[in-house]
Amino acid sequence: MEDSVIITIDGLVKKFPMGKSEFTALKGIDLRFSQGEFAGFVGPSGSGKTTMLNIIGSLDIPSSGQVTVLDHSIGSLTQKDAANLRKRNLGFIFQSYNLFAVHTVYENIEFPLLLLNYSAAERKKMVTEAMEWLGLTDKIKSKPPQLSGGECQRVAIARAMVKRPSLVLADEPTANLDAANSHNILKSMEQLNREFRTTFLFATHDDKVISYLRRKISLEDGRVAKDETISN
Repeated sequence: MEDSVIITIDGLVKKFPMGKSEFTALKGIDLRFSQGEFAGFVGPSGSGKTTMLNIIGSLDIPSSGQVTVLDHSIGSLTQKDAANLRKRNLGFIFQSYNLFAVHTVYENIEFPLLLLNYSAAERKKMVTEAMEWLGLTDKIKSKPPQLSGGECQRVAIARAMVKRPSLVLADEPTANLDAANSHNILKSMEQLNREFRTTFLFATHDDKVISYLRRKISLEDGRVAKDETISN
């Protein structure tokens, strides 16, 4: 059975003010993404990759055009509705980890579940499962300053995955990692994608990440230069 389309992008334009003029970061993007994709926006700095993720993740809105994510029109959402979409359905992974330094690994991973009012028993089960997925069970009481870069990124992935989101957005997730840790992280993401049919969308110019993608969307100067399906 064919996976359903969960993201539609039609005529997306994004402009940013620059002094008395404006800069057009995205110039008429048309794309579709189905459930379970492992895809990435690739291209040089300034090509529009992060802007694409921010709009798909409801952190920003289109200047014109239509973006629909999980049946929500991004440009029409109130701030509260956008926050609810992110809280319930989206996971974010950033290059800077964005972990709480004073909290343990367990507490960092648990945080999204506190926002969703799960019971203590449910949270414990879900956090334990997420730590097992990412091989973090021996780090349960550690705090981020005690962890390596690879371990911090695994905590960030566990936090993104703990609520079983429909969509995970990863912005340069291997930027601060060496080659061995990058491949370990990417294999973990690939496994979670295949096991749970979670859609992963990356913004990257890292060849290591690109080698794992099953769909590569090349952006140049705010436009789609090429959209390729890759057999891995």
